[in-house]
Amino acid sequence: MTIKVSIVTPNKILFETENADLVILPGKVGEFGVLKRHTPLLSALKKGKISVRENEVSKDFEISGGFVEVLPDKVTVLAES
Repeated sequence: MTIKVSIVTPNKILFETENADLVILPGKVGEFGVLKRHTPLLSALKKGKISVRENEVSKDFEISGGFVEVLPDKVTVLAES
């Protein structure tokens, strides 16, 4: 079971995958992880690192803040930059 992940900025699509196992995000009150079937939520993000794990390999992205929408099978990050 995997999660679709999209990280977008105002200028471009930074990253997309349909095969993520885990996403770790820099929430305003602390980091949180998202697995398949996570409860839906919206959250503000602070400056920090997003980690996306696919098949035991992590890909890291630095953002300056933004928002995230989490659905049971999809994570969409709207990053400022």
